[in-house]
Amino acid sequence: MKKYFKNIGLILALIHFLACSPYEEFITDFDFSIVYFGTQRPLRTIVAYDDMNFKVGVALGGKRTNEVNEIVEFEVDPSLLSDSDIVGNNEFELLPQEYYAFSNDVMVVNAGTFIGDVTVTLNRDAFTDDPLATGNHYALPIRITNTSTDSVAVGVFDETGNAITAPKDYTIVVVKYISPLHGTYYKQGIQVEVGNDGEVIGEEEYNNPDIIRNPTWNLATINRFSVSTSGVGTFGNVALILSLDEESNEVSVSSESPGIFGLSGTGTYDPENRTFDLEYSFQREGRQYEVTELLTIRQAPENDLRFEEW
Repeated sequence: MKKYFKNIGLILALIHFLACSPYEEFITDFDFSIVYFGTQRPLRTIVAYDDMNFKVGVALGGKRTNEVNEIVEFEVDPSLLSDSDIVGNNEFELLPQEYYAFSNDVMVVNAGTFIGDVTVTLNRDAFTDDPLATGNHYALPIRITNTSTDSVAVGVFDETGNAITAPKDYTIVVVKYISPLHGTYYKQGIQVEVGNDGEVIGEEEYNNPDIIRNPTWNLATINRFSVSTSGVGTFGNVALILSLDEESNEVSVSSESPGIFGLSGTGTYDPENRTFDLEYSFQREGRQYEVTELLTIRQAPENDLRFEEW
């Protein structure tokens, strides 16, 4: 009987130990607090609206709750762009200082939160006037220099310099832009083939009342005011260039595609409904075509953007 009660006591003690230890770990902070960048390779694509801005932020770790404002100081560190261990074969160029401004010179992780950030505002005219800004060319390398927390995630390395835990005290933000005209458009219209005497030889209409059942074109950014289409009329593997005059909303139509000749046309853009009305004619393989089309954007270009890394 004594042995029986002794075993019961041991079992109860074990249950108490197993129940309490994880709970103690759950309700207490870690040994030290730490700040870090969540990603070291973010790629930010900004739509060239009047306000072009994005946020860069740090995360706070090592605390179950945050009851104070934590301050994180940072700097732009161009040396990160010349470190092949970090950027590999990429040849990024430092984002020119006149292209952007920070909202603050520190990041603040406010009490009750675990994220602190600053807003980077791009100079729209300067940035979008640069033809290199539409690709993965310009980078903003940022490094944490000081913090009110106990530590910064600078990484852990072995005796030979190999990273055991990768450093997260920096981030290299690659920044590019897309035109507000960029995106996927539903295409409705009619293409007519005409003879030399102007007689209609044949026609093809694509104008389903259910707009989502119409064919689509992807309009890709050339610059802030110009996009290229993924077709000409009903033909693929060729492209139009649509260039917008923002003041008049008139659209010029051109093409650099081999096999498209004698292209002429005009168009207008409705910025409220985000539609193009186009009329153009062209020659292909010795045949003459006349096209009338309405392009309607599927959704705003920013809604197509997703988290990316370079």
